[in-house]
Amino acid sequence: MKTLRLFTSLAFLLVVSGSLTAAEKLTLASLFTDNAVLQRDMVVPVWGWAEPASKVVVQFAGQEKTATADKYGAWAVKLDPLTTSAKAQTLTVKTEPGETVKRENILVGEVWICSGQSNMAFALKNSVLGPEAIAAAGDDQLRLFNAHARAVDEPQTTIGGSWAVDSKKDAESFSAVAYFFGKDLRKSLGVPVGLIKSAVGGTVAEAWTARGDLEANPTLSPLFAVQAQKIADHPKALENYKKTEQAQLARWEQAAAKAKADGKPAPRKPQAPVDPTLSNNRPTGLYNGSIAPLQPYAIRGAIWYQGESNSGRGKEYQTLFPAMIGSWRKAWGQGDFPFLFVQITPHNGMSPEVREAQRVTVQTTQNTAQAVTTDVGDATDIHPRQKQPVGARLALAARALAYGEKVEYSGPAYDAISVQGNKATLTFKHVGGGLVAKDGELKGFTIAGEDGQFVAAKAVIDGDQVVVSSDAVAHPQLVRYGWTNVPDVNLWNKAGLPASPFQSDRAFTLEPGFEPLFNGKDLTGWRYKDGSPFDGQQHASDGRYTGRDGKIVVNPGKGLAQLWTTRELPNDFQLKLEFRAGVNADSGIFLRKPQLQCRDYLLAGPYKELKLYRPQDWNEIEVTVKGNVATCTCNGEPLKFDAPLPATGPIGLEADRGQMEYRRIRIKELK
Repeated sequence: MKTLRLFTSLAFLLVVSGSLTAAEKLTLASLFTDNAVLQRDMVVPVWGWAEPASKVVVQFAGQEKTATADKYGAWAVKLDPLTTSAKAQTLTVKTEPGETVKRENILVGEVWICSGQSNMAFALKNSVLGPEAIAAAGDDQLRLFNAHARAVDEPQTTIGGSWAVDSKKDAESFSAVAYFFGKDLRKSLGVPVGLIKSAVGGTVAEAWTARGDLEANPTLSPLFAVQAQKIADHPKALENYKKTEQAQLARWEQAAAKAKADGKPAPRKPQAPVDPTLSNNRPTGLYNGSIAPLQPYAIRGAIWYQGESNSGRGKEYQTLFPAMIGSWRKAWGQGDFPFLFVQITPHNGMSPEVREAQRVTVQTTQNTAQAVTTDVGDATDIHPRQKQPVGARLALAARALAYGEKVEYSGPAYDAISVQGNKATLTFKHVGGGLVAKDGELKGFTIAGEDGQFVAAKAVIDGDQVVVSSDAVAHPQLVRYGWTNVPDVNLWNKAGLPASPFQSDRAFTLEPGFEPLFNGKDLTGWRYKDGSPFDGQQHASDGRYTGRDGKIVVNPGKGLAQLWTTRELPNDFQLKLEFRAGVNADSGIFLRKPQLQCRDYLLAGPYKELKLYRPQDWNEIEVTVKGNVATCTCNGEPLKFDAPLPATGPIGLEADRGQMEYRRIRIKELK
């Protein structure tokens, strides 16, 4: 049978090292150990290695699947979807030469990847409420896999670690966030839960992303040049360190002695610069060694706690983080599985831009959610000890996105801004029964006018909205909330969840002579080609287009999707709109019929050459049509469009490959 792509690197290793030894003739992939949890309700790949050309038989839960090992010894089968089972079962694998491998005490339930940097690795024993959780450990249906994560230069097929049944010994060193997450899932779902922790402290997101997905993206491909420069600079940096090492150590010893006398922590001891070729932060290294070996083990989704090490590059992270998520999803081959992450907590060294990048990722990347942590940070400790609320909020998101429960899983999420006089009114999603100011009047809001200079603002709750103003700003345009390294904020919803910090869009006013082509609430005036109008409907007939909350959102799903106005445009006109493309989105606007590409700029086409294009952010398109000629700009920059237009036709929107959003679609006929 056809083997899975993951065996490519193994095949290379076998060619180099020769055939498998007798003791290694039949081997299962690393995640198949005693005490494992297999994912329920979906196809379950099982794979490993055996003598080349040997027949392999896999037996589990009444199923029997067969495969033939290829010339490198790689084999794989797919079990049919399994039903939930808390009963210990045996996974048996045999070969025709007579070898047998058994894995005992296997359960069937829910499996989650738990990854990121040090706050995901942070041990349960060091967290608030950790000792109590450890004392209560011993749940036979909670299983923990502590992967031996590492960075390497090529994708690996194996990783160290084994499944353990929840116990005091194994729980205490396991991820606190993941453990609290798993305990909440056990309580709400009542089924076995398996947690696979693969996390490394002090690491950047590009280290967790596959090479091809970094190389293909113009925003991210320069990361390899940065790494090459680090390698080139290392010998000189090491030489300089050695020249001053003794002086640095002497100063450190004095500082450490003084700190001890003052009852303060010692400063960090000077160390030689790390060889960039061995760094955990080299691009793709952790993906190769810590994520690739887990694929394609069937999972329900992933939880992620990282971003601290990318904090100084918030705008880049707005592209990098969704690209990393897409990289994992593509490699696992399970579609857009739930990806739930933790927003960076308040800390003196954490920029508001990285939190904004995380907030925007929820909007641009399907099936994602974030756990906001403005209330559980520590301004002076990058590793806050309150992990239980973090795990609980991730579990709420899982219950909603992965399991379809009708629970509020997010705090108030900024949606839109409108301005009247000197007041800016903000609307929110996830109001959770109503907005509340926790412990006093609302705080943390600032406001700016056309000059973009932000000043402190007064904010009051008005129903499900917040009205923001300042006597110093006569004509507001922008509002920020919690826009600082250590936000002091208190907007919550009645469901008991805090609002995310944010920066609003610039206020929008319909220009004189223009009329909207989209009413902001449904797809009235739009249809599929040769189809009936979607008047009064928020969703297109196949669900790929949704019109609400001021945007048309396209999730192409099974393929190309095109939406057309019911209105024909025979006259000259001006068209204005804004679009935001998800990573890899291949989309466009039809002008009567010819298509103006409106895609993510990493793909081929005119956007790749633009200097003012904003990846994974809102971009404004302006089109003027006179006769059969269209003149186009993107963010004011000329956009090449040579196609002659027919005499009449509708406006169309298209999306393929990735999520696309359109808003503020308006037109002015030039009669």
